[in-house]
Amino acid sequence: MIVDGRRLWIDSHIHVRGWSEDGQGPRDFSVDDIMRVMDADAARLVWITSYSFPGIRAINADPAKGVPWANEGQLGLVQEAPAGRIFGSIAVHPAALNESLVAIELYAGEHGFVQVGEVLGYSMGFELDSQAMVKIARKAGEFGVPVQCHVSTAGQQDGEQMRQTISLARMAPEAQIIAAHAIGGRNSYTHITAAQVYFEMGGRNLWLEIRDFNTREWVRAAVERLGAERLIAGTDWIARGQPPFPPYGILFPHESADENPYPCTVASLEGFLRESGCSEQDISRIAAENSIALFGLEGRVPAAL
Repeated sequence: MIVDGRRLWIDSHIHVRGWSEDGQGPRDFSVDDIMRVMDADAARLVWITSYSFPGIRAINADPAKGVPWANEGQLGLVQEAPAGRIFGSIAVHPAALNESLVAIELYAGEHGFVQVGEVLGYSMGFELDSQAMVKIARKAGEFGVPVQCHVSTAGQQDGEQMRQTISLARMAPEAQIIAAHAIGGRNSYTHITAAQVYFEMGGRNLWLEIRDFNTREWVRAAVERLGAERLIAGTDWIARGQPPFPPYGILFPHESADENPYPCTVASLEGFLRESGCSEQDISRIAAENSIALFGLEGRVPAAL
């Protein structure tokens, strides 16, 4: 999708602090600092952000208090951003089930957040397919927002997080489930195979994020075995510390463009898709079309030409 001569590129997996690192007040940078990163690229970037530190620490310490606190911080960022450029994700935790359900109603229903997540079961001490998570996923389904579940790119070689993610998708078929950063680490083939089996058994509510576009063999396998219509961009870009922030397109977890093995631009990521065998239609789907449909962004992002 091309908008005013620029590639429309929607990234579903961006971490930006909603509050300052000490947790005592607003973040110590402005939305203008974030927009400078987005506007530096030749593509038309749209980001879906979720909480980062100190939100993770706050939720871990006290889920009932941390969930609303983290969501409030993201709301400030979303409201300050130019229209159609930054959308929010809803923080949840099954140990704070009531607070999580209320958050979905408030932030999806009233404030236009487009995603639940990133759901970090592995680091927060719960399983992604617990009964409480099923209730959260079903509530998300009521409001038409997908649930973004962390799956390990490398840390769990047995694929346990992917197993839990697909189990959640099976247990809550009315919900849309995203396997976050599924493509990019050494678990990629495990994730692709698990998703392929789920699709072949009739599952239709699962999408996979591409984190590392330069892993061409894995991207090619995902497109060939799952179809481009099941893939979205989710690079896990993180605003670490204070500005200047790393450029968009940097390979996780690098913090400096000098460390990156390729130029930090959407053009590089688009090029990797072509080198992986993607057609122009495949690229348009992965870059924007799938996300517009999945996150309900019709009319909320610039119209494509």
